[in-house]
Amino acid sequence: MLTVPSHFVRAIISGAERYGINSAELLQEQAISSKILQEEDGIVHAMQFVSLLQRIWETSQDEYIGMTQHRCIPGHFALMVRYVCQFDSVEALLTEIVRYVNTTREDVSLSLSNNQQSIGLHITLKNPELDIEHYLIKFIMITLHRFICWITGQRIILDQVTFDYPRPSQYSTYPILFPCSLNFEQDSNAFYFSNRYLSLPLVRDWPEIKEFLKNSPADMLLIPGSDNRYGTRIKSHLLEQQRAGRGIPDFNAVASELCISTPTLRRKLQAENTSFQVIKDTIRRDLAIDKLVRERLPIASIGEQLGFIEPASFTRAFKQWTGVSPGEYRLGAR
Repeated sequence: MLTVPSHFVRAIISGAERYGINSAELLQEQAISSKILQEEDGIVHAMQFVSLLQRIWETSQDEYIGMTQHRCIPGHFALMVRYVCQFDSVEALLTEIVRYVNTTREDVSLSLSNNQQSIGLHITLKNPELDIEHYLIKFIMITLHRFICWITGQRIILDQVTFDYPRPSQYSTYPILFPCSLNFEQDSNAFYFSNRYLSLPLVRDWPEIKEFLKNSPADMLLIPGSDNRYGTRIKSHLLEQQRAGRGIPDFNAVASELCISTPTLRRKLQAENTSFQVIKDTIRRDLAIDKLVRERLPIASIGEQLGFIEPASFTRAFKQWTGVSPGEYRLGAR
């Protein structure tokens, strides 16, 4: 993922403010415009988010950023990884993750449920009212699921995810984070996957684990979930084509690449509540932000690479995406 929705930034900034940390200074330090945070659908670069989160952890000395009754000293996740990597299967891994968290924390607890078809990992917060915009629940779920995928080297498909709170206003990001059936106002916060994954072996060695822990769990939010939807497959293809310098292909070319007819692909995307135009606009938005942060190309050249005929069209589109102009975004990132 190249970008992160601004409401995640608002949540962790609010958590930092609980410790009296100056949020304006934090944003300035990470070159994030306050204008972007004011936008309901604002976007920040993924690197900016990871750097901001790590800085807040360092400053607050709390991996849970004031969203639990007691601090979670930075290194808690890393210690868990070092402990559980000695086991030999997903089944043993889940058992020991639950044991580790329940032994080391009083304000977060985990439990497992198992039936003949699926296993569920349940997360309970002792003080859910402290969880700003349900950030912590989502972060713990994402971190644990992505970690299991990483340590097994497998795409572990989620069957469903449940939440004990009503459907939030930022729902649009949930299908991206959890590409499966989503159910709100349920008995617990949990994610479920097939029992067939329980026998998977853990395949990562110690050098890989040390490399993994350099930025984790801060970067876990950026790792795409196990998602095989047509929309996700199209995004991946468009990114590959753009990075290879071949531009963004049209709908017919994409359908041909996926070995599916255009009418069928259009129906598949409609069933996923998206369209080729929406996917293409999202890719162009994320690539524009990435290029502004990473490259020194003129803004007009970036717009041209992304298919905008006129610089003014690119500027208007970018301002709709982020709330600021390309020039303002690049100035802040520098």
